[in-house]
Amino acid sequence: MSDLAEYASSLHEKEARLFDRALKPRSCNARFETLKGVRAVIFDVYGTLVNYWRSGFESVQDREKTLLEAFSELAVRFDMEETLVKMNPADAPGKTLSDFYHGLIALNHEKALGKGIEYPEIRIEQIWSVIVMMLNRNGYAKEPRSVSAANRTFTFADTAGFARCLAYTYNFLSMGRALYPDVTQALRKLKEDNMVLGIVSNAQVYTPIDLTLLFRDQSNGKIEDFNELFDPDLTFFSYEYGVSKPDNLLFRKLFDALYEYHITPSQTVFAGNDLLIDIAPAAALGMKTAFFCGDDAMTFEHDLGSDVIPDIVFNNWDEFADKISFHGEMDQD
Repeated sequence: MSDLAEYASSLHEKEARLFDRALKPRSCNARFETLKGVRAVIFDVYGTLVNYWRSGFESVQDREKTLLEAFSELAVRFDMEETLVKMNPADAPGKTLSDFYHGLIALNHEKALGKGIEYPEIRIEQIWSVIVMMLNRNGYAKEPRSVSAANRTFTFADTAGFARCLAYTYNFLSMGRALYPDVTQALRKLKEDNMVLGIVSNAQVYTPIDLTLLFRDQSNGKIEDFNELFDPDLTFFSYEYGVSKPDNLLFRKLFDALYEYHITPSQTVFAGNDLLIDIAPAAALGMKTAFFCGDDAMTFEHDLGSDVIPDIVFNNWDEFADKISFHGEMDQD
């Protein structure tokens, strides 16, 4: 296990924050009740498998305040406050850190857009690497860095490792992290029905680590690694390719991999929670689509509800596997 994975596991075990709320389903249109002849099911992660809502996200203003609090907590945890005040005495340390973070992301996106990349994706650890170098130039501690978490000490020998640690910690502090109920059971049923499973998702370096931890929890330790459910050859995360959905590069990568399995796009279902980012591009490329509408706060229609109609919709993960079958002929238009 890598240093980052061990650090993440320790945080998850001792400090995981649960944000309980009743899920409110949304009524959405669909073309069919069920789909047959399915050989592969591909999933989005955030808002589909993983519920990233947390208390403090009730409004745009609340969310901004909550994220700023996460930056402030991060600055305290990693002893950045003194250096951040030195760099910008006019603002609180958390505000300065937030401004660096968002400013660097905007700059990277602007550069990518200038190169003709319509939907750019950054590697978030690179953003944190630049922030660490900026802090270092103003007297911040040098490598190696020892980080304490849950009564353990983890040593990151270089800036790259420490940046990944910062990226994971900020995500841990700022976002909710929980699988939706019954996700693991649904995926197991699909695999038992001879379907292969994959992922095409906007994601970062912390995503596969969190997926492993969350599936481990929901399966009561029976699943040790998320790749036990998902085929690594059918798993594509945006940060590895420099583009994000709805760019179709990730889908083209997926189709190349499916070809090796002798599976066509029309035999493949894509499951997501966003009509614009998930359902529309998947359908345009010939895939069948499943729209997760079980969490009103995480269901995004973008006023496309009358223009983009998914093949099926589902409100609960315990019904999903029953709506998809390996057997029979795929429904046609």
